[in-house]
Amino acid sequence: MTTPKYNKGLSAPALCAIALVLTVILLIVEHAQREVINDGTLIQIDVDDSPSESVDSGSDDDEFDIPKSVPEGQPNGEITNEVIKDTVLALSDYDFSKKVLWRIHRLEPLKGFSEADKNEILFRAAVQLFSNGEYKKAHTLIGKLPRAMRHKERPGFYYALALSKDNEIDRAIRAYQGQLERFPHHQASAINYGLLLHDAKQYEKAVKAFKYAVNTTSGRRKAKSYRNLGKAYFELGEYDKAAKRFKKAIEYQPTNSTSWLHLAEAQQKLPKFSQKEVLETYRKASSLAPNRYTPALKRANYLFSQLLFAEAEDGYAEARKRSSGIVDTILMQSINYLAAGNLDKAKKTASSAKQPSDDQELLLNLIIALSDQDYNKAAEVVKAIDKEKRFDNKNLYHYLRLKLAVISKDEQYIKAFNKDLFEDSIVGWPSQLEYARALLLLEQYEEAQQIAATLAEKLPNSAEAHLINGQLQLHNGQELPGFNSLKHAFNIYPESRRVAFIYAHENFKFERYKESIKIINSLLKNHPKDIEALELKAQAHHAIGENDLARAAYTEAFELDEKNIHSIYALAKLESDLGNKQQSLTVLKDLLDRDSSYIAARELKAKILCEQRRFAECLSEADKILGLDKDNEKAKALLEKHQDKREIATDSEDSDSEKERAEMDADKADKGAKAKSKKSSDKKTTKKDDS
Repeated sequence: MTTPKYNKGLSAPALCAIALVLTVILLIVEHAQREVINDGTLIQIDVDDSPSESVDSGSDDDEFDIPKSVPEGQPNGEITNEVIKDTVLALSDYDFSKKVLWRIHRLEPLKGFSEADKNEILFRAAVQLFSNGEYKKAHTLIGKLPRAMRHKERPGFYYALALSKDNEIDRAIRAYQGQLERFPHHQASAINYGLLLHDAKQYEKAVKAFKYAVNTTSGRRKAKSYRNLGKAYFELGEYDKAAKRFKKAIEYQPTNSTSWLHLAEAQQKLPKFSQKEVLETYRKASSLAPNRYTPALKRANYLFSQLLFAEAEDGYAEARKRSSGIVDTILMQSINYLAAGNLDKAKKTASSAKQPSDDQELLLNLIIALSDQDYNKAAEVVKAIDKEKRFDNKNLYHYLRLKLAVISKDEQYIKAFNKDLFEDSIVGWPSQLEYARALLLLEQYEEAQQIAATLAEKLPNSAEAHLINGQLQLHNGQELPGFNSLKHAFNIYPESRRVAFIYAHENFKFERYKESIKIINSLLKNHPKDIEALELKAQAHHAIGENDLARAAYTEAFELDEKNIHSIYALAKLESDLGNKQQSLTVLKDLLDRDSSYIAARELKAKILCEQRRFAECLSEADKILGLDKDNEKAKALLEKHQDKREIATDSEDSDSEKERAEMDADKADKGAKAKSKKSSDKKTTKKDDS
């Protein structure tokens, strides 16, 4: 009989080897599925990524996350709140930082408890200390507990959190790493670990940490993880990735205004999103948090950055409604008014700030000086700021400094200007606008035109962009495109005083007087007390022979401000040009009674007197002019031309004066006789009536 052969299979050593290999594989898989700390980074864990139904608006602040306070296990019933309170009180008067645990256990409130209960009481006391804001005491006390106690979930978490709050960042990071090794799905620890790395500007590590947190968390915390992952990408300049993560955060928590706000900021950096889309996202963020000023302020800042000063004005007003005393809002609102040319409102707003920081106060003083057109004072403030070793809001300062350079035609500063400011998210485009104006003043038209054309192309809804572009097109001989650009600017923002005035003035320069008058009349509806506009209107009326209207405009300008002697002078010159020499002299007398040092008025007066052959008075006026300005060419020319007529003119004018006095005496005598005759006649009439 044949004995069957059995397949004995693998040998025992082979089976052991296979088992060993399988064990290693399982360890590797497990290692890949849980958190691995390697240079402060985290590897993802696959967990449920479905949307949570418990999404709520929650807090908009990305603060450290704290789980619900649920004590672990069932502590001894004798551990009452009173015991915890007494322990906290005892610890407040006891320096336990250098004490060993067994000495702390001897505190009076702990007597009679087991060692385990004493440790539980001390931990709960540490939580109370944390709640009281005594973070150093909290993490010091937890650090005294036995290792087994410290490494439990809640003590380990509060230890790391207290270190974070005490600004012990490196220790806190290590504590969270250990916590996550022991409890890889602890959601609050995952989020806080990422927040610490973000705050430490370790953005690449923060990205990995928040990727892990995204896969560890759910609901509101998943939204928070996505939001902070987006913030880390944003700091790395990866704006498209940031925008996608902010959108994911909104999917999990659609009513969180902070996620919408960050999405708007990311969209702002991406050309594929239109201005309309960005503004809509900002609007959504602001509407979801009607009591928070930050979304309203950031929306207004975006409008300012797009050179939409009128819309920004409304935006800053809304931010002020939500929190009127915030200096940052006041500062930006006053800068927007300044940019729009509304100097009175800029000064009033800047002056309303209360308790600004030192740096903010310097900026506000600079705004006030620019609003007052006190450029010497502005230069003093600039010197004070330049002396500061460290200055917050540097980019706002450099923008205001550029405005001062444009006004004062500071060619040296403009040539040395650092164009890195053009990249700033708030003052980038406004700085380019000011720089184009600077180049325009310096007659560097070609470079200025390139900047202006870019502004008009990139910011099609900005009146200011089209305004500067139109001005430069006119300077470069492009008359039709230039006036089309100016008209477009005026149609966008007809309420703007500066836009309307420049549009009117350019029309005047090109002898388009009727169009200029039409624009000024529109300007005066919104700014009825604009003296400069009234004077331009008078010049335009005079240019087309409407002299009564010109005279009325000059008179109105003077009546608005009696200190405005320029309008009086313009009226005197108008009368002189029209041949009304005596009327002109009457106006000039009124002007010089107000300001005897007004040289242009004295020059006109001397000219008229010489034309009337009143040489003594003419030359006397020329002497007075030289007393005010020894190098005055007009006065010197009059003296040189008519000096030989001084004595003859004096005798002739003296004779004329005697004749005039004689005629005046005769007139008086004649008037006296007529009055006497009338009086006698009246008496006779009275007697007759009585009879």
